[in-house]
Amino acid sequence: MTLNARNVEEGALLGGDNRSGADPTADVLAYHARKRLISVRTLLFLAPLVALATVRNPVAGLQLGLGGVLGVLNMLATMRANERLLDGRSNRAIFALYAQARIFAVGILPVAVAYRFGEYPAIALYVAGFFTPLALYALAYHRTVRRQGA
Repeated sequence: MTLNARNVEEGALLGGDNRSGADPTADVLAYHARKRLISVRTLLFLAPLVALATVRNPVAGLQLGLGGVLGVLNMLATMRANERLLDGRSNRAIFALYAQARIFAVGILPVAVAYRFGEYPAIALYVAGFFTPLALYALAYHRTVRRQGA
């Protein structure tokens, strides 16, 4: 059996068993709840910032809002693709192709908006909005792990 085909539950190479003993159903439910929570939190967190940015510069507000919405959609699409890949319902080549298409789509959009309006510095706000859901998810997951370990 190759390393790529090795089942995660078989344990690490020389590291022993890596199964946690936790209820997988509870973990999956917590994972889905965390996805929904982060999606809502991101939009609630960014809404007042988008409003402030829009008052100051409408293109900056557009870029920040666009980054936040596409960041949430990209996060959910990536997580869903990962779930399908792990469940064996997706092919690795198709997974990679869709990932590249998503990267291209979310990368070209802020450049097109900036080009259209001539506001190239606003791309930084798009990037900040785009990575907000990922940062919030990482913080929420860190808190969950820390709480379980305590």
